[in-house]
Amino acid sequence: MFGRRVLLVGLVLALVVALLPPLKAARAAGGGMNAAFHRTWARTDRPVAEGRVSRTWMWGPGPFTNVLFEEYDEGSMGGFRVVQYFDKTRMEITDTEADPVNPWYVTNGLLAKELITGQLQLGHNRFWQGPPALVNVAGDPNDPNGPTYATFNALMGHQPLPVGWTIIQTVDRAGNVGANQSLAGYGVTAAVFVPETNHTVASVFWGFMQSEGSIYQDGGFRNGRLFENPFYATGYPLTEAYWTTVLVGGVPKLVLVQVFERRVLTYTPDNPPGWQVEAGNVGQHYYAWRYSQLGMTPQTWTALGGPYAEIRPEELPYIDAIFLTLWQLQIGLDPLLFLLDHPDPSNPQWRADVEGRLIFMQDAVRTLRDVVPPPRLSAGHSQVLGALNYFDRAAQELRQYLATGDSTLVRAAFFDLLQGLAALDDLGLLATRGSAQAVFSDELRSARRDA
Repeated sequence: MFGRRVLLVGLVLALVVALLPPLKAARAAGGGMNAAFHRTWARTDRPVAEGRVSRTWMWGPGPFTNVLFEEYDEGSMGGFRVVQYFDKTRMEITDTEADPVNPWYVTNGLLAKELITGQLQLGHNRFWQGPPALVNVAGDPNDPNGPTYATFNALMGHQPLPVGWTIIQTVDRAGNVGANQSLAGYGVTAAVFVPETNHTVASVFWGFMQSEGSIYQDGGFRNGRLFENPFYATGYPLTEAYWTTVLVGGVPKLVLVQVFERRVLTYTPDNPPGWQVEAGNVGQHYYAWRYSQLGMTPQTWTALGGPYAEIRPEELPYIDAIFLTLWQLQIGLDPLLFLLDHPDPSNPQWRADVEGRLIFMQDAVRTLRDVVPPPRLSAGHSQVLGALNYFDRAAQELRQYLATGDSTLVRAAFFDLLQGLAALDDLGLLATRGSAQAVFSDELRSARRDA
């Protein structure tokens, strides 16, 4: 029983007829966020969204696309992985069978690297070689004079500045590198040498990558490092940092630009504090390159055909949030059930594992509750919410158990979790994930051939 892992595919098949707004915490023009994506977004961007801090977005206000399925050899969906695009980057789930509590369950694509090299990654070791992107790295997208990713392609092999040197290098759209001594007045230096790519990180960017501030983690706001590893969000530098002039809202601005594997960071001395260093709109840039310049077709749930083909565009945000959250909830509960069936409260690691999974379960349930169903789905969705009550009660019992050590509470929580799963099962919403993967593989590959 404890090894049972089921996917709530039937829920999607039963409920693919409704327009639902995106999650309350992050309204967006695109799709709804599943629990794992929402948790990743919330760490750095929920404080920005709620006005607790004034600083650059690391993802954006919310996704600007629905969930998409992109070809990737190691993707668990029959050679596809789940992605969603934000202004600043793309979130990915390559292995949907993995533990959603693992911090590497959601990854952040090497989008800037693909844009600057033109190498579209289709697997761990498979690439399609296209042209470097003729997309501006910073500023207005229609700026005719700003440097593009293709501009920086020729700069990848330039030698690094010695650590400590003041950065006065300039670059124009054609890739011409110059020097402007007046730029020394900004005091930006080459701060850290990165041997993996043979480039140095500019001091303003290195300071940002190591900065602390308000983050949302483990169910609450606290002060902490924005990035547990300074290269987690950015990847390694692919170029040196260069000063250039770009149009921002039609107004020329002097900016310092550096391309990393995952992000482009910019420094605009004229900006207010908190916004001098910003993450570029790499997610927007990559989406334009892949789906406009390269002519690929975005594949949403409707690409699966069958009942999925009846999903209307305005209904996709609901599917985006509900489907994958239920998947993640189920997978995350198996280890929690095992921990509760083998209690070891004197072991700090056991308590930490229970606490981590408890927080994830509550996040997933909150995500499901935050989706408001349309009238014709309200009855079915109410039944789903009724099943979630078991998980709410289990969470309360677990909290009390961790505080009091009352062993009757851990057993009560264990059985409430089982009842919650059984309640969903009784609705006829469950199907094996293996069958779902077969559907994904066959239908998506067919859609790709037809595109």
